[in-house]
This record gives sequence, structure tokens and C-alpha cells, in this order.
Amino acid sequence: MMAGLVSALTAFLVALIVAGVMLRAGIIDRPNARSNHDSPTPRGGGLGAMAGVFSAWALLDAGSPATGAALAGIALGGGIAAALGLLDDLVTLSETLKFMVLALVSIAVAGMAGPVTELGIALPWLVGLAGSALWIFTTANAVNFMDGSDGLIAAVLIPAALALGVLAGGSVAVAAFGVAGAMAGFAVWNAPLAGARGRLFCGDAGALGMAVVFAGLALFWARMSGEGTVWLAPLLILPLLGDVLLTMAARVRAGRSAFVAHRAHAYQLMIALGASHRRVAGLWAVWSAGCGAVALAAQALGGGWINALALAAGIAAFWIFHRQVRKRADAAGLDVYQ
Repeated sequence: MMAGLVSALTAFLVALIVAGVMLRAGIIDRPNARSNHDSPTPRGGGLGAMAGVFSAWALLDAGSPATGAALAGIALGGGIAAALGLLDDLVTLSETLKFMVLALVSIAVAGMAGPVTELGIALPWLVGLAGSALWIFTTANAVNFMDGSDGLIAAVLIPAALALGVLAGGSVAVAAFGVAGAMAGFAVWNAPLAGARGRLFCGDAGALGMAVVFAGLALFWARMSGEGTVWLAPLLILPLLGDVLLTMAARVRAGRSAFVAHRAHAYQLMIALGASHRRVAGLWAVWSAGCGAVALAAQALGGGWINALALAAGIAAFWIFHRQVRKRADAAGLDVYQ
């Protein structure tokens, strides 16, 4: 317990300081057609969160060489993803290049964290590797796509990382608490407090880096613990994955491209309907905490296929919520496929 607190506090303080430095570094996010802000705002604050994770993990007692190697691989992959995002923040890379590099990072992290090859039935190693890499790749892109409202990413990743730590225990818990602490340190600058807008954005560097770290850590835990825990990993960040994938599906059904930038996510529609950034972040935090609680309950009830049922129930509940937001937006005359 003390190790987890030290990890979280170390990550929080380092992230708080480094993100504060990034506030003055001059990397500016200028509004565009997809933006939910109307004035230039500093970005790159997610580098503070990454620095917090690295600092906390450097002090971590992995407990075994295998765990240490896996955590080092996850940290390295997260660092490369963050560097890719920072480069994109600075010079705007092509989407094809970003996707290719991120795909390679996802494969590498999946291999180093150890692919999941058990889903109730044994899977061939290459199939497990492909599925595990797809999990990391999808999570990274989902977090990056959803990084468009003050406090939103932190509102989901902090409860998700805390729940992962409680579920996992041991050195993985200490690492997960470090992730939560790092996001909390960044959130001090990013959260919409007292009615004011966030002062610092995460940027692609932080969104991609922190997503790879979280996804890799969840993957490693799922592989090491077995017993159907693989179903709980997506449940922990369902509020992000669900909004991205359900919105993508809705756009495809309407004949729109799934890969063209848009403002049709549920959180974006809520803001267009008049919800404040603080309200949106708070709602997604409630969803994240609820998903974490369901994951903990499912594991306590025996895990296995109960975890799969918990994920299915979470998906159904979020689908209903997502559908209601879109109906309200459509009734208000908004283009819900924009």
C-alpha cells in the first residue's frame, strides 16, 4: 500500500511540475473546425504525465526480472508513442505515417508485455499477438480522438488506472497507481475548475503515450492473471472506446467515412447542446468509476465468463446513453454525423 502511495505521489508531483513547464514552452494548439476551444491554448501537457509515469516506475520494485522487462518494454513503447505525438504536435505528420508507426509500436508492446493467448479457448500465439496489438492500437487512437474537451481524458484514465491497480495488486498495482497520479498531476492544469477552461492541453504526445502505457499495463495484467480478466481491460476505459467505436459505426451506417475528422462524438454533441466542459468531464468520470466498480464486482464474483458478461452489460448501457445523446442532438437540429 505504501509503495502505491509513493508511486502515485511521485508521479503527481513530477507531472505537476513538468506540465507547468510545458504551459510556458510555447507549443500552441490553434482552433480548427473540430476544436471545442476558440482561442489558442498551450499543449504538450501530457508530456508531464509521461514524465510522472517514468519517475514513478523508475522507483518501482518489479519483483521479478520478467515483470521488470515487461514494464520497461511498456514504458519504452509509451515513450516512442509520446515522441511520435510530440513530433506531430510540432510539424503535423501525415495520418498514414502516424498509423504505421503506432501500429509497429503496438505490435512491439504487445510482444514485450506478452500477448493474451487464452479466451476460454487457447489461441495460436500469432493470433494472440495480433489481437493484443489491436487492443493497444485501438486504445491509443481512441484516447487521442477523445482528447478534445477539458479534463475528459484524465476523468476516465484516473478511475480506470485506480481500478486496474486494485484488480491487479502487486507491482502492477504500484505501476497503475503511478499512472493515476501522473494523470492527476496533469489534470491540475487541464481540468475546467471553478467554471474556467483548462489552461493546458494534453496534446498528441500525452494522449498517445499515456494510452499505450495504460493499454500495455492492462494487457500484461490480463496475461499474467488469466481467468477471463482480458474482458475487464476494455470495460475499464469503455467511456472512451465506446464513444469512438459507436460514433464510427453510426457514421458508417449513414454512408460517411469512418476515417475523416468530425465532431460527432457524444461528448462533442453534448458540448454543442450547451453542456459545459466540466459537466462532460464529470459525467465521463462517473461512467469510468462505474465501469471500474462493475469490473471489481465481476472479478469478486469469480471472474471468468462473469467478466465477459460484465463487459457486455457495460457496452449495452453505454450504447443506450450514446443513442440518447444522439437523439437529443438530432432533435435540436444538429448534424449528428458531421
